[in-house]
Amino acid sequence: MRLIALPFSLFAFVCAATAQTPPDVLTVRAILPDPQEFEVPPDLEKIEDHSVVLLDLTMSVEAYASFENADGTYSGLDGDCEFGPMEGVRMMSVPTGSNHLLMNIRPGDPAQFAANSVSCEYMPSLQIGENIGQVMTVRGCYLANAHSIPTATLYVLNPLPASACGLTQ
Repeated sequence: MRLIALPFSLFAFVCAATAQTPPDVLTVRAILPDPQEFEVPPDLEKIEDHSVVLLDLTMSVEAYASFENADGTYSGLDGDCEFGPMEGVRMMSVPTGSNHLLMNIRPGDPAQFAANSVSCEYMPSLQIGENIGQVMTVRGCYLANAHSIPTATLYVLNPLPASACGLTQ
């Protein structure tokens, strides 16, 4: 029995030694819209194809994100958003501030990707015009996939488990 276990143990050791290490986690924190009109916040420009992204994105409601809902319908924020988690978001299109960098975020199923969230919150420092300081936040762990289109790059951020970003053991 030991003779069978020894080759298996050596095989497992060699496989473990040659396995690729996971990519570094890219922390991205940004507030939209950026004070510089038609500019992408610098942290968003760091994203590359196949980056593992720990995202902390804050958007004023004036950023006008649009949503694909769980039932297949599409919507946007009409006026005020209710404070707390937004349920049923299948995908959201994020206005980055530039026509050359487009971004869609898929938060994933909350039961499977508990670290990922889309919510409405209060941030008085982002009071703009009649807005009382309402913001949307998108947080979590994502894998960036780049899609080139003639004059821009579209990043689709797909959900990853929290452990991929080092949030859990």
